[in-house]
Amino acid sequence: MESTVIKHTEQKNKEDPSANNSRKIDEEALITQDEFDGCRMHKVPQPMRFKKHKEEDYYAPKMVSFGPYNHGLPELRMVEEFKPKVFTMFVSRSGKDKEFFYYMILKVIDQVRNCYVGVSRDVYDDGALAEMMLLDACFTIYLMKISLGDGEKSFHFYQHLGMAASIFAFRDMYILENQIPLWVIELSINLIYGNKEEESMLLCNFLSFVTFGDLRLTRIPGEDKKRPLHLLGAYHQLLVQEWDNAGKKLVQPVSECQWFLPRPWRKEGPNEFGKFSRQFRSVTDLKAKGIYFKPSSNCLKDIKFKSYTFFGQLQLPIWFISNHSKLIFQNMIAYEASPESDVGFSTICYINFLKSLIVKPEDVKELREKKILFSSLDCDEQVVQVIKEIDTCGIYLAPIFDDVTDENWGALQQQGKDMDC
Repeated sequence: MESTVIKHTEQKNKEDPSANNSRKIDEEALITQDEFDGCRMHKVPQPMRFKKHKEEDYYAPKMVSFGPYNHGLPELRMVEEFKPKVFTMFVSRSGKDKEFFYYMILKVIDQVRNCYVGVSRDVYDDGALAEMMLLDACFTIYLMKISLGDGEKSFHFYQHLGMAASIFAFRDMYILENQIPLWVIELSINLIYGNKEEESMLLCNFLSFVTFGDLRLTRIPGEDKKRPLHLLGAYHQLLVQEWDNAGKKLVQPVSECQWFLPRPWRKEGPNEFGKFSRQFRSVTDLKAKGIYFKPSSNCLKDIKFKSYTFFGQLQLPIWFISNHSKLIFQNMIAYEASPESDVGFSTICYINFLKSLIVKPEDVKELREKKILFSSLDCDEQVVQVIKEIDTCGIYLAPIFDDVTDENWGALQQQGKDMDC
């Protein structure tokens, strides 16, 4: 059934065309889908769910739904009933009325619908979908404010939902099937705060904080070209590319992986099986052979190996392992493996590489002491278990990078082979 607020708004604007003009919203400030990557939000590929019947479902929300794919689930009812209160709080401080917010979302509802797969008007009419987007966008902004230290909103959340709920609410923001368009969030921020500076800094600060743990970014990466469609995509983009503080992409230490066919198959032919083995030694094995470790950056592709006369140096990305790491990686892997995805396979490569490097607690200890791996877990054994349980669904992509030359890559393999001599 169509939202009564939407119908009231449409009738109001028909009767009084000047109503929109009095609101003084500059049309040029509105965000459109044209600025984003144009892909649709797909559900997790079904083959990736086959092993999940005995495990926790890392592709399903526990506390809050964002978007239509999980909307209306009974276990998420508590937050769903709380969202209108958050919306009312933002509206009351904006100087505008609720009908105005609904009308502005309704104006772009066709673009919103095109961002999803299988969300027809028979499932959600325009009014219902617009209301869903507005409530979900406002709740996302609400969580962003809380994560950035807004004490008033934190108290408001804890008072209504409890402190434990916040852990699951933030967790649910990283789920692939639980996303709303990033441009809808930006539009909602603009409607609430009425200026582009407030809008850009809120989203920029949130992305910077959840990715790097600080506010180093001063602008949203990729503002000068197509941007990711949703928050998970933006988070993924920040992790697989090197950025300066102004949000501009730096020259990559390693560039795109050469996917699917290992280098010897491409150069020498399919019969030279011995040359395309990419099995690596663990951290402690490599250390015993004279290979030392050094942190590189927060970019998952920033992996470099330098071979010297009597030792080698392997530079690895800095990463923080938490209780949510498995969920985040599983959903980024699903994002990379989704239909229409053109973001590469950096996460899959990184996880496969990490699985070979870390096989026992001593490997974790070495990387922790080198300030490469950090953790909020109780012990190194738990870190090993988390990494072991991350499921790449049998996808093995040789982590070969253009800027890692055949000579240096061969040197890393050769030093590992020499251990057997």
